[in-house]
Amino acid sequence: MTRPDPTPILELRNLEVCFDTRAGIVRGLRGVSFALEPGKTLALVGESGSGKSVTASAVMGLIQLPGAITGGDILWKGESLLGRAGARRAARLRGKQMSMVFQDPMTSLDPLMSIGAHLVEVQRRHLGLSRRAAAARGAELLDAVGITDPARRMGQHPHELSGGMRQRVMIALAIACEPELLIADEPTTALDVTIQAQVLDLLADLQRDMGLSILLITHDLGVVAGLCEEVAVMYAGEIVETGAADDLFGRARHPYTQGLVRATPRLTDRSERLVSIDGAPPGLLDPPSGCAFAPRCPQTTGACAARPPLRAAPGGHGAHACWNARPAAWEPAARPVQKASFA
Repeated sequence: MTRPDPTPILELRNLEVCFDTRAGIVRGLRGVSFALEPGKTLALVGESGSGKSVTASAVMGLIQLPGAITGGDILWKGESLLGRAGARRAARLRGKQMSMVFQDPMTSLDPLMSIGAHLVEVQRRHLGLSRRAAAARGAELLDAVGITDPARRMGQHPHELSGGMRQRVMIALAIACEPELLIADEPTTALDVTIQAQVLDLLADLQRDMGLSILLITHDLGVVAGLCEEVAVMYAGEIVETGAADDLFGRARHPYTQGLVRATPRLTDRSERLVSIDGAPPGLLDPPSGCAFAPRCPQTTGACAARPPLRAAPGGHGAHACWNARPAAWEPAARPVQKASFA
């Protein structure tokens, strides 16, 4: 029997991204590290502004001025994607072996191009297909992602489709070259619950059929519960906790992760008010020298004046960056409600 390759398909090591603004240097990512194994799904979770989309943009080589990668490394199957040689390697991979579903399909699709033109362009660029072959395969891709009457949809423009259909078009574009890695940046944003479930079922089906590795960016823990095996929690440009999805929902140790789980509504909850995390994330123009979550944390002590490293949690349940981490106060069985499947 052939052993699976232990090398992660994607690995970030102490990645740092800064933005040079008129007000000063904004440190968007501050030493982000994680690894994604082949065929697995890793969720990046956190509030808006925590650095999730910046991480995805860095992986895809989309950080542009005034932004720049200022430290760390991005590895694809053990080989760097930074530096002159790495940039050439990344250019060959982008769109073909790793692709991305962007957050808002209405602004990601060209309003002046038909759906068919989008699909044809991608395949001609990366696969070298003729226009006719690319058009025929484009219709097959639309059918594969569940769009009815694909031949007619090929001639339509983005504004003629619903939000859910536009998101399916984005997924069709992302899988057109049969990539190994799919980055999905908030793929269910602005969709109603039924369509959200359908899109998630589609991603799960594609992963099973194509052997995709998926990096899912979301703030919705219900999405994580239904699709992901591993979770990395981001706060203020850092990874503050990692672990298996079940472990994080049942044994979260970082106070921020605990707050996120508590803030997720449950069908069994009879309280009149939703739970929230007091305060607001710190600005990254002048980030705290110690623990970034300390001003909002109920467990703060004097040790929090120093920045905590990401270290292994007892019992092998992932890792956390907290001096005073302790298991969550809720029952281990508690976890966000998984979204219904409409497959």
